[in-house]
Amino acid sequence: MKTDCMAWKIWVYVVLALAMGDGQALAQAISSRGTPVNAGRSALGAGGMIRLRELTGLGPRSIMQGSNSSGNRRGESRNWVELGLQFDTEPEWQDEIIFHFFALLKNRETAKFTLLKGTVTYVDVARGRSRMGSAYIRPAGLARFGDVIGVAVEAVIKGEVVGTLSEGKLGPGKPLPQDWWKRPELVPVQGYVVDRSKTPFALVNFDDYEALK
Repeated sequence: MKTDCMAWKIWVYVVLALAMGDGQALAQAISSRGTPVNAGRSALGAGGMIRLRELTGLGPRSIMQGSNSSGNRRGESRNWVELGLQFDTEPEWQDEIIFHFFALLKNRETAKFTLLKGTVTYVDVARGRSRMGSAYIRPAGLARFGDVIGVAVEAVIKGEVVGTLSEGKLGPGKPLPQDWWKRPELVPVQGYVVDRSKTPFALVNFDDYEALK
């Protein structure tokens, strides 16, 4: 009886040892793969400099109306689209962070796609969470090219792309391809995506946003 009991204990120890070995091997395999810059928006980007948390620009919540004050002879407001960004920074100070904003628009009548691009540069960005940035699509861009179906942003520090984030879809159950804004057939159109200082919202909640270069 004692021999059987001892044999049982040895078998249990062997099974546990094998299980622990497999668990360690699995953990090493996962860690060896590395973490993509934009993996689930949860890890700091390359070099631990920045994390892009949230990007908006799709749907009616992103539509903003310009002023229809007495200075507007048309007597009507025009719609802008806000591309809002929240991000974290880790170093005590970042001298400069460049954000390239992209918006993919689709014309309702012709089904033609147009890629818009604009650049926003912030300076003296202090360490913190949920820092705010933004870019805006001019009303003429919406009138000429259609509805926004995809938005993306690239963060550049010292000439290196350290983070990307994108949202959007072609239709129900049809996500946009990965890195869609880099596709060679989409030639970016400049001039329709502008920074906050070039909009009617330049002084709205001014201190919530980083300082523009």
